[in-house]
Amino acid sequence: MSAFKQRRTLLIFLSTVPLLAFAQNQKSGAQPREIKLKQDTCTRCKMALKDRLNSAQIIDPETGEMLMFDDLGCAVAWLDEKKPAWRGNAAIYVNDATDGTWLKADEAVLATPYATPMSFGIAAFRSKEKVGADKTVLTMQEAEKLILETVRERRRKREQQQQQKQR
Repeated sequence: MSAFKQRRTLLIFLSTVPLLAFAQNQKSGAQPREIKLKQDTCTRCKMALKDRLNSAQIIDPETGEMLMFDDLGCAVAWLDEKKPAWRGNAAIYVNDATDGTWLKADEAVLATPYATPMSFGIAAFRSKEKVGADKTVLTMQEAEKLILETVRERRRKREQQQQQKQR
């Protein structure tokens, strides 16, 4: 290979590195997108999103794919059920229950009990002042534990009902 071709190949390679880095930063720095009510569906339960104040979104840090959920409970349950390799690096967003703006789930003030689309009962707020006095504030870890307990209890009840129908 001539010196000219080697330099040209090197220049092409060096010019693509910043583009690849930029593309990767775009994926990892992706921001949640607005919900298209009654058009977007929950990735887990497949129901149409109808509530802008209680939905959630997970962004795959590897691809930038945005997964929509009608309730924080569905998002947490989906991560637990699917166990994607990138789960620990996922960006999870929730809507502020007062104005619908997106908040990072681990930075939001989570509280229960509230009426939510899939009855997991956890709402998110920008600040503690917005949480009702009769509500319990939760950490993200406490919310995840409560959601997964709810999922297990619902599954147990479904199995019992199926067994009763078979008798």
